[in-house]
Amino acid sequence: MARFATPLALLSLFATLAGAAHAEAPAAAKPADAHGAAKPADPSRHAPAKRAPTAMHTTPIAPPARPAATPAHAPAAAAPHAAPAAAKKPDAPAAGSAKARAKAEKPKPPCLHEPVSIARGVEEDRFSLTRCDGSPAPDAVAHLSILARPGSVARPTAALSVLETASATGPDLSPGIRKLDPKMIVRLQQLSDHFQPVAKLSVPRKLHVISGYRPLSAGSFHASGRALDFRIDGVSNEELVAFCKTLPDTGCGYYPNSSFVHLDVRDAGVGHIAWIDASGPGESPRYVSAWPPPPEPTLPNEAAARLDLPSLPIDEHPADVTGLGVVAGAPDAPLAATPDADQLPVPADVK
Repeated sequence: MARFATPLALLSLFATLAGAAHAEAPAAAKPADAHGAAKPADPSRHAPAKRAPTAMHTTPIAPPARPAATPAHAPAAAAPHAAPAAAKKPDAPAAGSAKARAKAEKPKPPCLHEPVSIARGVEEDRFSLTRCDGSPAPDAVAHLSILARPGSVARPTAALSVLETASATGPDLSPGIRKLDPKMIVRLQQLSDHFQPVAKLSVPRKLHVISGYRPLSAGSFHASGRALDFRIDGVSNEELVAFCKTLPDTGCGYYPNSSFVHLDVRDAGVGHIAWIDASGPGESPRYVSAWPPPPEPTLPNEAAARLDLPSLPIDEHPADVTGLGVVAGAPDAPLAATPDADQLPVPADVK
């Protein structure tokens, strides 16, 4: 037994010594001086020894994430939100400038002459004839063409803009209504300026259309929308004809025994042409060189007493003009027993 106990005792002693050596390893590691005395302990050695990294500590642990800053806690982070507001401030003047530009670019209304009152029987329209530069005003041709339509054609109900768009490429404003020559508008404006100065009249004078477009008057200026028979309140026919004769490229017909004068638009360079027809209602045309005519010469030779007149246009004097202006016996508007209130007088035609 003693022989076998000794090895076991040795193994136990060895294990005990090995454990003690492992526990006292830090003290044994202290260096000694040459005399064998231990050196004073280094204060830094009292710090706890760092443990060697193990598999559990090889992955670094990130510091805890700080909460995201909000505009309330981090003013610096609010800058991106404030930037758009700051960027909008320059846009306000830009928007205002755009509005100002749009307002500046908006077309101004045209400069127009004072409106003129023009009547046709019981119908009456008031509109500007021309722009300030003398050209026809917008819708002026349409307005006058409707008033100068034949007596058998009803007034159209469509708006002028619709009529003008539909008739842009044709001679008629609508069925049965011919667009008058724009130069007629210019001549009426000249008449208005001469007899109706705004500074002198508080109540504008009214122009009455007696006859305008007559499609059945073949060979006449009326058949092409280039003639108008009319009168002006407060102006004598003699005064109208006298001023009409001053207009170039214009035909002027004076009917001393009727209530209107004739005005037509001639081709450029023709000059003005005037005539006097002294015939009465129902009579054949009787042209004279002056009105009132000079006394009849008392000569034995009738040929010597004949007036030497220039070549005059063929005229068909109206036989009768009723209160509504309807002409009896006119080729394109026979007199009815009870004429419609909107019928125009249709006097005989003058070339």
